[in-house]
Amino acid sequence: MAPVNDPIAQLQADRERARAAGDPFTDLCVLATAPDGEPPGVRVVVLRDTGPSGIGLLISATSPKWRPLTEGRYECLLPWLAIRRQYRIRGGLAPMGEERLAAYWDLKVHESRLLDLYYERVSAQSSRVASREAFRAGIDTLRREHPTPAAVPRPGLLRGVYLVPERIEIWHGSADRLHDRRLYVREGTGWSEAVLVP
Repeated sequence: MAPVNDPIAQLQADRERARAAGDPFTDLCVLATAPDGEPPGVRVVVLRDTGPSGIGLLISATSPKWRPLTEGRYECLLPWLAIRRQYRIRGGLAPMGEERLAAYWDLKVHESRLLDLYYERVSAQSSRVASREAFRAGIDTLRREHPTPAAVPRPGLLRGVYLVPERIEIWHGSADRLHDRRLYVREGTGWSEAVLVP
């Protein structure tokens, strides 16, 4: 792997290469958060955007991951194994603009919109529920009230955010296991590069 002047531009190019190669993870990422005084939590979330603004996600403010995200206690992993490339990202958080958030809301399917509304009106994300049937009954109630995607109001607790990279590690897998790892750290308007032992 040649040195990279702009690791975010490289990330975007690699995402398109992975998409062309049929990688199932091009629209997903693995998000790890470290809540105060609790074990770290890891989950797969939908990757909305990659670009100069950062890594775009939609998150419910009712979610246990929300507070650690706002405090910068996260790491995001983009594993695109179809092209033997992986990105690990740490940094800050910035709000997504209203127009962008509205555009991503418009792309959500009916059930996904109902679930976001459920978090706000019925029960917070990751909270306990009496049974799977009770959960489905709550969704069914919301579906009767909002029978089409357009009828579902966007919840006020839905947040569009960008993970703003301060550190990006790029891993390029090698068949001989002597993988190429590079660490990029933001310095002013540019990036420093360090080669890491795999």
